[in-house]
Amino acid sequence: MKYTFEQMLKDFLRPIEELGGKATDSLYFLRRDGSFVFTEGYCHPAGGLYGKIIYYPEEGGTVDVFGRPYGCTTKKKKGEEYIYVGHPEQIRRHGEIDPSLDPAVERPVFVEYEMPFRLDEFLGYFDPHHSLEVCSGMYPWVARAARAASEVLEVPWERLGLTGSLAYGRYEEGDDDLDLVIRGSVADNLRVYRTIRSLSSLPERMVVEFGRWWPMRFYEADVLICPFFTYADPAEAPLADFAVEVLRDGVEVEGVVADDTHTVYMPPLLEMADVRVGPESRERLPLVIYDGALRGEYFNGDILRMNARMVEIKPAAGARYTAALVTLWDNIRKIGERTDGPPA
Repeated sequence: MKYTFEQMLKDFLRPIEELGGKATDSLYFLRRDGSFVFTEGYCHPAGGLYGKIIYYPEEGGTVDVFGRPYGCTTKKKKGEEYIYVGHPEQIRRHGEIDPSLDPAVERPVFVEYEMPFRLDEFLGYFDPHHSLEVCSGMYPWVARAARAASEVLEVPWERLGLTGSLAYGRYEEGDDDLDLVIRGSVADNLRVYRTIRSLSSLPERMVVEFGRWWPMRFYEADVLICPFFTYADPAEAPLADFAVEVLRDGVEVEGVVADDTHTVYMPPLLEMADVRVGPESRERLPLVIYDGALRGEYFNGDILRMNARMVEIKPAAGARYTAALVTLWDNIRKIGERTDGPPA
């Protein structure tokens, strides 16, 4: 019997009430209009979330979701291939999909490429671990790869989950990437991602795509594992429930990554040393990157150059501090690496 959209809802969708009123990172939600919305980070409005529609119902759409046609905001078909759609265009598309989603609506600068939604707009959400349990019964390759990753990374099964399309059970033949959620303490996750960096440098496990090596992806049981790290205790997230004030726009910043403890989370928070902010020099400067495409991208010793905003971060608890903020991956790049190691 063909698997249906209604069966997916029954098997995968969890009640919004199970969230406890608080959205977190790497979750998929199902909007009442049928759209699938993805969340990033840990700072969300009360009774709502910041996120992005990934798939939306579209007559004649090229994406099949259990018998229903969908369109996609993050990629579009060009000839016989799909190409990536940049963040500005993705957000413009939201206003076309639903006129109530005005791309010009006022929101914090760090989520300029995400949209605000109310929790009551959703039918439910997809819990990563629950999705892993269900998908493991549906697809033997998922169970095999996730069990193997659990063993090689020494992460208990209970701390693993799924995001991406498999969060709601969608799998296309030949698409064997596993977007694996790894939930743990900062200390546990630090050990795990150091392990992944070691594994990903081995020729038999190395992932090379689009002409580059991906240090936070690796092959396990012939499956490409794409990790998404989350905080088991949201209180450990240094950028949860914070506000931002823009001090200066369009500032050229350059520095060396000195502390990459939070580089694999969303948003990456890096401590930079030997920093140049325009013509000024600083010993240290925090860097916030609010672009999920760059989680796990930069590590200790990397020399970065960027066009950033200088902002004041106002945590819900703790002292305010000045930081550089980048929200678009086009505005930051690695220009070198310290061969003598990162600054102390």
